Amino acid sequence: MTNHFQHLTPRHARSAQRAFTLVELMVVIAIIGILAVVTLVSSRRMSAGARVSSATNAVTAVLANARAAAIRDNKPTAVVFRASWDATKPHLPQQTEVIVVRSTGDLVQFGSPSSAGPNVAERFLPLTDVQSVKLSEGIKVAGPLYEGDFSVGSGNASDYAWVTQGEMPFIMNGCQETPRFSRQFAVFFGADGAFLTRPPNASAGDHKCYVDWNRNGDAITPPADPQDVALGSCNSGNYENYWLQDHVDDETNLVFVPFLAIYDDRVARERKSVAWDGSGSYAGILSELTGPSGFISVFSDRIQFNRYSGVPEVRGR
Repeated sequence: MTNHFQHLTPRHARSAQRAFTLVELMVVIAIIGILAVVTLVSSRRMSAGARVSSATNAVTAVLANARAAAIRDNKPTAVVFRASWDATKPHLPQQTEVIVVRSTGDLVQFGSPSSAGPNVAERFLPLTDVQSVKLSEGIKVAGPLYEGDFSVGSGNASDYAWVTQGEMPFIMNGCQETPRFSRQFAVFFGADGAFLTRPPNASAGDHKCYVDWNRNGDAITPPADPQDVALGSCNSGNYENYWLQDHVDDETNLVFVPFLAIYDDRVARERKSVAWDGSGSYAGILSELTGPSGFISVFSDRIQFNRYSGVPEVRGR
């Protein structure tokens, strides 16, 4: 059989053998671009999911260690979730620190006694033999709003809103974000490892608990007033100072929560469409992050606790 290319010049032969036209090349490049975008989006979603799953595993491990320490020492033990950020090194990201704490037994009376007895604040300190854990940048922990409500939403606030670690760079540099949903909260285990929602010796009229982070009550027996709550400038009034956290070193009252939500705050901020400001309105952060239809409710991993044993149980999204 005669090859019909044999009578063509080398230049004509190369032209005849060309595989793609310019239009075809543009189509191929467009398809590659679309696939790259789809791959990038899928990769980011998988990465965000992996970050949350890793944090959930880390929090569960600390909870298990705290429960084991409570049983080992036969003393109630709690786990606190604290915003960790160094204002002198603003280039470093804020992280959520998971810290195991225990009561010192120091009680400070405040206010006037009620019919149920005196009002006391119980002082806690970090437990030195159980290692704390810092979660990845952007990962935060939330709990239901049960105490210190300030008319957030309508109806039962505990079913309506979440509390979580505030974004301290925003709050400390001019109160650019409302601290209304920024609380220090904790998970409590009894001496037998059972899950608790209040201190086991809470028989007083009003029994609050706090962590003395700077340990300025160590040299005072009993401590005169080691609870430092007036460090930030966003809160108005003494009552808010004791509940809302607007400074990284605040020693606000702990909110004991019955379950936790682990979420990626960085992704939530990338998606937000309204301001989460502190100008007196918190509708934006309530609707987009902390409300019943917000990011936390939809995209978080949940950690619940067995009612009888206290063992943490992970419930996925």
